[in-house]
Amino acid sequence: MNFWNQIPFLRLLLPFLAGILTAIYSGKQIESIEYVLFGIFILIALFVLIKRLNIYYKYSWIYGTFATALLFFCGFQIAILNTDKFKPVHFSKFSDAGLFYVKANESILEKEKSYKVSLIVMAVKQNGKWVETSGKAMCYFKKDSISKNIRYGDCMVLKAKFTEVKPPQNPAEFNYKRFLSFHNIYHQTYIPSGNWMPLGINEGNKIIRYSISLRESLLNIYKKNNITGQELAVGSALVLGYDDKIDHDLISAYASSGALHVLSVSGLHVGIIYVIFNYLLLFLDKFKHGKFIKMPLLLFLLWFYATLTGLSPSVLRSAAMFSFIVIAQTWKYHTNIFNTLAVSCFALLMYNPYLIMEVGFQLSYLAVLGIVAIQPWIYDRWQPKTWLIDQVWLITSVSIAAQLATFPLGLLYFHQFPNYFLFSNLIVIPLSTLILGYGLLLFILGNISAIGITCGKIFSGLVWFLNKSVRVVDQTPGALMQGISINILETWIIYSLVVLVITFIYKKQARYFFTSLGSIILLLSLQTIEAHSIRKQKAIIVYNIPGISAYDFISGEKTVFLADSFLINNPGKLLFHIRHNWWERSVTRQEMIGAGKSAAFYDPDIFIKNNFIQFSGKRVAVISALPKIKSPISQKFSVDLILLAKNPKIKIKDLKKWYDFKKVIFDSSNPVWKTEKWKKECEEMKVGFYSVSDSGAYIEEL
Repeated sequence: MNFWNQIPFLRLLLPFLAGILTAIYSGKQIESIEYVLFGIFILIALFVLIKRLNIYYKYSWIYGTFATALLFFCGFQIAILNTDKFKPVHFSKFSDAGLFYVKANESILEKEKSYKVSLIVMAVKQNGKWVETSGKAMCYFKKDSISKNIRYGDCMVLKAKFTEVKPPQNPAEFNYKRFLSFHNIYHQTYIPSGNWMPLGINEGNKIIRYSISLRESLLNIYKKNNITGQELAVGSALVLGYDDKIDHDLISAYASSGALHVLSVSGLHVGIIYVIFNYLLLFLDKFKHGKFIKMPLLLFLLWFYATLTGLSPSVLRSAAMFSFIVIAQTWKYHTNIFNTLAVSCFALLMYNPYLIMEVGFQLSYLAVLGIVAIQPWIYDRWQPKTWLIDQVWLITSVSIAAQLATFPLGLLYFHQFPNYFLFSNLIVIPLSTLILGYGLLLFILGNISAIGITCGKIFSGLVWFLNKSVRVVDQTPGALMQGISINILETWIIYSLVVLVITFIYKKQARYFFTSLGSIILLLSLQTIEAHSIRKQKAIIVYNIPGISAYDFISGEKTVFLADSFLINNPGKLLFHIRHNWWERSVTRQEMIGAGKSAAFYDPDIFIKNNFIQFSGKRVAVISALPKIKSPISQKFSVDLILLAKNPKIKIKDLKKWYDFKKVIFDSSNPVWKTEKWKKECEEMKVGFYSVSDSGAYIEEL
């Protein structure tokens, strides 16, 4: 039988998926789409009813075309219906509202200066009356003794002004606006202490409230049994998905070693739970109808674990996917795993079409597809003769298959590749399985003092060893390949190359070899063109990082980065705001210099001395104060750009006395009120200006 005929749901999924993506990326509604859907449905019905058409195979393409169109428009409309901003009662459409009746949609997350929480806006007060609304918003509460007690489902009244989430303010920076839009959040606000009032009412979903309470109970059991520090942070992340307390350096080590996936409860963890309990319930298969007893037990255990982790979206997705697999395997004599995966994906996207835009969703399905499609073939290449080596080879084959299926997407999103992923997974997968088992055992036995403390010590020891192993891998030279920049086209080419090479090795047909060779040539050609443009690039960039001065002077693959010492010494902020742009531009060498009066650097491309910079024929002055010279000057300093930084006590008219310049840039270290004052002065004097805080990073390609 044709393989394509065995996976009908995959064929149905593709046009449905295309419709969802079209709706999301277009951001537009189709007027009267219900008539389009009804018309296509009528055409399909006529095709089925008119025997002259449906009895001949040569006309089957007509039915296929209509069915594909129907699925496409269904996917499109489902995405539109799940987009809150199109609803007429979305709270943003009530522009004159000042009071909002809201409900916390999640547990609060502690930030450096505030508490962050997603809110559902259920009503607004307009003309003295409460009007029912819909929509979500991101809210930042000022830290105080009341806001720290906000819990999921708590209702409150806010006095607030919601603003649209800003797009990325720096080149290649993480698009937080787009990320939130995929969760139907388009607005945000900051709430001072006196501008909100808790109502003492909780309207949260009872199941989610119970799951959050259950997770907090388990965290308390861990603490009660002397699990502390990074052992508690990593252990609770691995078992429960609670990763708020992990050190940034440790997260970086997990990423470098290729083990970051264990810190986010998703497909791997739910898969381990499935494997463990499927093995423990294997005896039921010996009975005549045992599999029908095992199926509900497995489903209960999967969803109980999902509840234990707080019912996060990633766990819900993975639990749903494995639930379909469990159900399908119960009737395994006429199922196909690819079809099962397609069914689960179809059902999840029917529930929430925006799941397709989540990186975790994409990587989960690709990893499972890789394991299902490639791992058996890799594993069969060699048959070890001892049990231990066989288990090592099994884990290795799973790691290779999952990596082959996901690494192109990892390069596209994260610009890095963990070179020692095979070695780290040989340690991480067995250890994470043991940690997960002991973590759940603690939940059952943790309140029995002697047993709980013993289990707690074993649990802490396992997590400590896992952390230590990951750090050793991370500190090994060449552990991580960073700065890889590929675009979407190159990602598809790499995927086609992987498929073609595997197919060639499997079928040994020359056409696959030559086609894969063509893919390699195309990829190398694109990279060569890109390398040529990189060698010629020269740019000045003034970044927008609130309260901080940061400037890039890029020449080819090198940059001289002039910034505040706080930023240079903060890897997290550098990664979020700056490094992705360096990777995007293939900047491999960075010379970092602390901004200030003593700044100095010289090479053929750039000259920096104190507040003066000369770069590729451009003269730049960084001004944080006017020169302290009392006598009049005979000649002005001639520069192309002036960068005003650190809130200097300067008026534009005084600046004109000392400098002859073409444009003045207000960087993001200046307060908003001062920038507004300078802007008015520039407009009055007809001086060219650019405000980084208002318009995002200033970029001048030379």
